[in-house]
Amino acid sequence: MKSISVAEARQIDQDAVNLFRMPSILLMENASRAVAEAARRMGDQFIILCGPGNNGGDGLAAARHLGRAAEVYLLKEPDPQAAPDAHLQLEILRAAGHPVHLGELPRDRSAVWIDALLGTGLDRPVRGRAADWIAAFNAGSGPKLAVDIPSGLNGDTGEVLGIACRAERTITFAAAKHGLLAPAAREYVGEVEVAGLGIPEH
Repeated sequence: MKSISVAEARQIDQDAVNLFRMPSILLMENASRAVAEAARRMGDQFIILCGPGNNGGDGLAAARHLGRAAEVYLLKEPDPQAAPDAHLQLEILRAAGHPVHLGELPRDRSAVWIDALLGTGLDRPVRGRAADWIAAFNAGSGPKLAVDIPSGLNGDTGEVLGIACRAERTITFAAAKHGLLAPAAREYVGEVEVAGLGIPEH
């Protein structure tokens, strides 16, 4: 399987926006549809753990596609300046009346657990509340799906940065990241599925 670095993945996103005039929110929408489709193949009830960045935005948008079968837990509100697309996804959910549990550790129940916490940009050990949420994910009853990369893994090396989510399937975008294919990451990523983002070939 072909893989790319985290920097190359960012460049693909930037090219989509700058060269092809694709709004970044469209990329998030395409990613979220792929997440929802993968989740439905694993079950019919969902617990989505979302962080405050774009990885969390993918999870928030996926919740819209999954409907009221999705229970959403948000670690921290997205900053409208730093993560405007994720912030917009949260506003859409709230406008639709979809419950969002803010800062509340997820309660265990049998469901598909979806990790949309930290994404590929992580470069330091996970500590504090984020570590608690990863531990809750790992202890959850039901199959586990990671969005782009299991939270807690270094996207380039596959190194566990303190603690990491253990997924049965990881859905990643555009191409697999180097870290997903590293031997050290094998027990965390499970089956790797690559989803396109609708970016034109060039």
